[in-house]
Amino acid sequence: MNIMNRKSFIKTTALGFGAIFQIPFTNERISASDLHYAFDDSADSRKLYDVLIIGGSFAGLSAAMGLGRCRRSALVIDEGKPRNRTSPQANNVFSRDGHNPTEILGETRSQLAQYKENLTHLAGLVDSVEKEEAAFSVTLSDGRIFRGQSLVFAGGVTDHLLDIPGLEALWGNGVYHCPYCHGWENRDKKTVIIGTGNSALGLASTVSNWTSDITYFSQGVPVEISDSSRHILTRLGISIREETISGISRDNAAILVQRDGHSVPMAFDACYAPGRITANSEQVQSIGCEMRPNGSIIVNEQYQTNKNAVYAIGDICSRSNGQVIHAAYSGTVAAASINTMFLNKRFNQ
Repeated sequence: MNIMNRKSFIKTTALGFGAIFQIPFTNERISASDLHYAFDDSADSRKLYDVLIIGGSFAGLSAAMGLGRCRRSALVIDEGKPRNRTSPQANNVFSRDGHNPTEILGETRSQLAQYKENLTHLAGLVDSVEKEEAAFSVTLSDGRIFRGQSLVFAGGVTDHLLDIPGLEALWGNGVYHCPYCHGWENRDKKTVIIGTGNSALGLASTVSNWTSDITYFSQGVPVEISDSSRHILTRLGISIREETISGISRDNAAILVQRDGHSVPMAFDACYAPGRITANSEQVQSIGCEMRPNGSIIVNEQYQTNKNAVYAIGDICSRSNGQVIHAAYSGTVAAASINTMFLNKRFNQ
């Protein structure tokens, strides 16, 4: 195995944070039915919509707001499963820092109601997308087909968690993978970080910005770094243990981690356990959008893909940093770009 030297370690830890893992955005599950009063809920398969938006969380609803204000007809198709829906807070959100995500989206729904004549909401799962001669068609899992002149992918990503019993139950509420979202709340606390081999050392070095009491478990996989890199970690307050964590639980405020071969668990105040992230972009391949290996859709500064009239916003796109505020921003930018596209068509006819 290649041993990570000091130079490459520094490059891929705190200084290379963005390449190591993506930051999550947080909210809770929003029932699709709760959105109906803010939208027209009579989706019409005979209508050619200006825009079809696949995904209805912060990015998708932000795009819907911008398009509604531009008097563009938009159909939002949403499965109702936003990322990190178990987290009780949306942190690092300008003017809404620490607020319950349900409350934020509740305000958004009430504000969207004034654009109801232009916006339609549909609860459903998109099965496939096709490019027609002058439009796009999306087929839902129940067989219904809807058409639009432009397309916005806002379906987010999926977190594939480490296979540790108890981890999923505490995900977003004691177990995290984003110090930018949760580091302040867990500052100066005894923290455990779980990765596989070297996989989360970048995260560990970043978390050291908030606490100097960090224990890193590598799940039984040797940590291959140079002695000088290991010295850096020790100086930052990071202790490396190559043991395997076989279970996670909570006892009041304490996070308990069970190690293989030990009867007594270790207690911590907070836990970071990043898994693998993949974009929910299976339908994109059929229309030829460029993608990265993890499935994120490559976009330009206007969030347009390499295909005309096709956009990707929020966590699903290549420009995402995973935060709520960026998801909302990307939807606003895409909406303005789409409106400009329609204006150009009008003046070039």
